[in-house]
Amino acid sequence: MSHVYPPLEKRQLMANVALCVAGVGVAVQSSLVSAFPSYVSYMPHVKMAFEAALVGGLADWFAVTAIFRRPFNLPIPHTAIIPSNQERIAETIGVFVQSNFLTEEAIRRSAGRHNVSGEVAQWLEKEANATKLAQEIGVIAPRILQFFRHHAVESFVQRNIVEWIKASNTNLLTAQMLQAIFNNGNHQQAFQFVLEQLDDWLTRNPQQARELLTPFVDAIMGAVLSKLRSAIGSDAQGVTSLIVGGLTAFAKPEVRKSADQFMNNLGGMLNIEQKIIDRIIGLTHEIRADKNHIFRRKLDELAKHYIGVLSVDSPEAKRFNAFKDDMINNPDVVKFFGSIVVSIREAIQQDLNSVKPAILVSVRDALMMLGRNLAQDTQFQKDLNQAITDAACFITTAYSESIIHYIGHQVRSWESEKMVREIEKAIGGDLQMIRLNGTLVGGLIGLVLSFL
Repeated sequence: MSHVYPPLEKRQLMANVALCVAGVGVAVQSSLVSAFPSYVSYMPHVKMAFEAALVGGLADWFAVTAIFRRPFNLPIPHTAIIPSNQERIAETIGVFVQSNFLTEEAIRRSAGRHNVSGEVAQWLEKEANATKLAQEIGVIAPRILQFFRHHAVESFVQRNIVEWIKASNTNLLTAQMLQAIFNNGNHQQAFQFVLEQLDDWLTRNPQQARELLTPFVDAIMGAVLSKLRSAIGSDAQGVTSLIVGGLTAFAKPEVRKSADQFMNNLGGMLNIEQKIIDRIIGLTHEIRADKNHIFRRKLDELAKHYIGVLSVDSPEAKRFNAFKDDMINNPDVVKFFGSIVVSIREAIQQDLNSVKPAILVSVRDALMMLGRNLAQDTQFQKDLNQAITDAACFITTAYSESIIHYIGHQVRSWESEKMVREIEKAIGGDLQMIRLNGTLVGGLIGLVLSFL
């Protein structure tokens, strides 16, 4: 954003012309008075007016020039005030910003004059604004996706996410997230939206869905088998007893009949992965269609239960944490989530490269919906404004000194000529008017004094 400053050059020319007129007037009037002392009776009055105008104009020219540079480039004391006091100016600006802008009182006073969330909501409600914002996202998103296509970046992010999950208190974080979702009472709407998007995608891309779910099922089954192998290996005596007991029981006719049935069904069981995948897809259809599906009720009950148990040091919390560690340490699970990220990234990239990206239309609609919902919920606006204000107060309090240090460093690093030039552009026009006024007022005072 370019700044519009007063017309410095024009006003400087006006002040210089007025000073020259005063100087020429003094010279002419002095010559006329000397040559024709009794020719015109009012000449001495005019001469004095020009002299006073010249003195006033010269004094103001010297004062204004001394602010920015040395008059006639002479080492006159107390001139070139701005470049000579750059350090003090940097410190003063820092103190001024800190005292007037970076205080909690100033932030809350300023925030109280604006309904930030309401203004954002009104802006997002307009289709043109939402479309423009979605288009900007469409420009930025491919660049971000391209950045994350690099193998080194991908590995770095994956590695650090895994380490963060390992080190973080996922119990408390999960409880807080669940509580936040349930507090507003809109969790079922959000769940329905996710189901609709997921179901639509599964319907459009059945083969890709199976390819995506296969590593997940493999990972789960691998984790289960690993647990089973670990349990068997930890109790050799128990395994021996199991084998002996099984052989003894197999001698009975009824056991042999059951074994025959098991072998007949073994072929179908070998395709268990595909059956699991088909069931996941079918279950998604069912839950989407049935608003009172038992899965929805169980989800509510389960979430409420875990909000309570994960918030404290309970046995369930310990088991949850142990399960987390087992899953994150399983290379198949990590590989699965990595494949999901890649698939999502490629799908988004492909859509953004199309003529009419469907994602941007969805983003636009989502932004407009967000604007409408936010505009209608005045209480949430107040809560959001309060949260924004609190965050701003926290940031300014925590980083006030760093901000001041940065401002001071920037001012000190400016070239003196550049700083003088920018300040002169900003206020030089008004200072030139002081010169002009000084010349005119000086002439008027000289004229008045000539009659006394």
